[in-house]
Amino acid sequence: MAIKPFSFGLRLRDKGRTVRVRQDAKRRYVVEDSQKGRRTNQRSHASLGGAIRDAASTWRGRLH
Repeated sequence: MAIKPFSFGLRLRDKGRTVRVRQDAKRRYVVEDSQKGRRTNQRSHASLGGAIRDAASTWRGRLH
């Protein structure tokens, strides 16, 4: 079975905060959590599912 590259991006934005999922050159997925006036946090994942779960958890966490 052929492995296809990540063909879409995930970006969630609200009031100056952005959560992104992107694929880096080494077939890993990076979750970036940035907010105005703060340092960008990056977390790397081996699977797309893990990266999306992490992004969803981070996005839900902004509510609390």
